[in-house]
Amino acid sequence: LCFIGAIRYMRTILAWSGGKDSTATAILARQHGIAIDDIVTVMPDPFKCEVDFLKRFEAWMGQAVTVIPGPSFEDYFWRKKVRGPHKGTIYGWPFTVFRACARVMKWEPMQRWAKGQGEHKFLLGIAKGEARNILAPNESLLLRFGLTETDARDLCEQHGLLNPMYAHFKRGGCVRCPKQGRQALLKVAELEPEKWAWMVRHDADSPVTFKPGKTLAEYMHNKRIHWTGKTPASDAYRYR
Repeated sequence: LCFIGAIRYMRTILAWSGGKDSTATAILARQHGIAIDDIVTVMPDPFKCEVDFLKRFEAWMGQAVTVIPGPSFEDYFWRKKVRGPHKGTIYGWPFTVFRACARVMKWEPMQRWAKGQGEHKFLLGIAKGEARNILAPNESLLLRFGLTETDARDLCEQHGLLNPMYAHFKRGGCVRCPKQGRQALLKVAELEPEKWAWMVRHDADSPVTFKPGKTLAEYMHNKRIHWTGKTPASDAYRYR
């Protein structure tokens, strides 16, 4: 008698950030007939145009993107510390030199989701020339087909799938990320006035300064902040 063991199917999951590399990975999969079982992302603090882009990407792929639930930026900001000398205080602004915010809002939700998916591998948006390791069985199609970051951007543009955020920023990220420079923050105020108003309004609530040793207002020292709204519903700040 011959006993044939059951074939174990490994699901292929695209870890999609909306950036050029992960989007180019999706395009390559389509071009080369590589099946993608799931497309997943985390969006703790997205720009409105990123949400619109997600819908356009889904339409192009003919496949829904699973937005993994997890803490929002505001959840992180108001979260209270449960140990250490600062127990009971809120987290406030993320430290610019650590990545605890990414762990809490992105990595941990993704890992919890992945644990329930059985045998799987992730397609990762890591381009040729990037000094980043890939743990098996995960894979990068950009590396397989020899595409650099520039090639990935060109491929997205050719298919009309370049994230509109690249018109304003070099890289994507959360709207309220403290790692942004002054020019990027000015663009945040323009694109997301409600979230910008939240940043200004709650700056003093944070036990951690927006930048090392500087509040948001102090960091934007040459750009005085003025309140122009009369009610919470019309929160609007401008620079002059």
